[in-house]
Amino acid sequence: MNREYEQRSLITIHPSLFTRRDWLCGLVAAALATVFSLLLLAHDPLIFWNDDYEISILPVFADMARAWNNGEIPLLSPYSWACGNLAGEFQYGVFSVFINALIVCVWKLPLTFSQQAAAISTTHLAVLSAGAFLVARGRKLSVSLSIFVALVASLNGWIICWGASDWFGALGAFTWLPWVWWAAERALDPKRSRWRFLWPAPFVYLLIAGGFPYTVLMLALVLVCLALRAAFEVRTVDTASPARTRPCGLARLTRIGPLIAGITLGFGLAAPAWLALLDYVHGSARESLHPSAHWQWLVPWNAWPGLILPSWTVNWLDFSSRFTPHGATELACGLVPPIALLTGFIANGRALLKTIRWEIALLFVVFILAMIPTAGVFRWSFRWLPLLHLVLALCAAEALVLFSQKQRLFAAFLMLLLVIMVIIGSLFLRTGGERLFPLAWIFLGLALGSSV
Repeated sequence: MNREYEQRSLITIHPSLFTRRDWLCGLVAAALATVFSLLLLAHDPLIFWNDDYEISILPVFADMARAWNNGEIPLLSPYSWACGNLAGEFQYGVFSVFINALIVCVWKLPLTFSQQAAAISTTHLAVLSAGAFLVARGRKLSVSLSIFVALVASLNGWIICWGASDWFGALGAFTWLPWVWWAAERALDPKRSRWRFLWPAPFVYLLIAGGFPYTVLMLALVLVCLALRAAFEVRTVDTASPARTRPCGLARLTRIGPLIAGITLGFGLAAPAWLALLDYVHGSARESLHPSAHWQWLVPWNAWPGLILPSWTVNWLDFSSRFTPHGATELACGLVPPIALLTGFIANGRALLKTIRWEIALLFVVFILAMIPTAGVFRWSFRWLPLLHLVLALCAAEALVLFSQKQRLFAAFLMLLLVIMVIIGSLFLRTGGERLFPLAWIFLGLALGSSV
């Protein structure tokens, strides 16, 4: 094993000192996400300029840049497809300092619309990658495994195909979820100073102001998991006073106090964004959508083999409430995470479950939420997939740490076996989709290469 796993938990109870090397490696993770984005852009110059991004978001961003250049606050615009009130629209992130500063900078450059969209999305992908890297390093994972987590979190199928190229609000908000996670762990560390409650506040603000209600739900779910973990499982071992290993209710509440304070401060900073949303959503077109919209874009139960083979095609309920064949591109996560986690449970089930039982519980909850309808303005439950990819990557990285050399060979063999089984299954069930080949050959080559 690469590290000691006794008393391990989601919350680190000892100070996690980030060295200069860690920050530099975080920049490397951001650079890798940037390079991948540039490769996509070289393949298709319009990759980041589609649908809502093209007809709604980028024109509004242009108007926001014009407003700032004229010394105005961009609260109204004639270019929004739903309403001219940008504050009530929420998805444009008009109250986010980061988004506004980025828009002003990008619009100073001589770029076309598609290049401006690429610059904004690529910047957010880089920041998202760096944040996921810090979360993994905060858990004392190696640099290589932390970069692995960063790439899965920032370059998975849902983020690229929807967040970065269509629904910018999803990317603009989710970018900060790993940063909130990392900061929340620091706020829950009793070894840090009394000012540790300040860590989550700016990132909670940036997440909420980013403009995506679903990400606020993700934030709530992650923070509840962290708080419960800190309150009921993490204990500071004191051999001189064993009674301290079983804190009373007041001590548990005190332990999560800095996190609650930081979250409250962050929500306060983001108050203009969420108050405007709550004020203007009543009676709006978004609130009055037909109930059938809540059944659209749920992840079908038979689509999950797409975690291994993204071309896996089954019927999804689309925007028109009709079942149509759809490939599982949103489930693409680099092949390794699901197989690493499965191998970990086969080879080191008890030890792995003891280490990541809270993360597994979180993963299971998100897995279920992605397949069931929600209510109100929360529709299209496949929007939970970015969080699923992040948690899955963290669990897979923890599983990889426990592997011995023989278990690594077993994992490679299992990868090859599962890839072959899924390919054969897709041929037999006719779920391979139009791009089964050459994708199947590529995945077979990767699986064979890992087993050599």
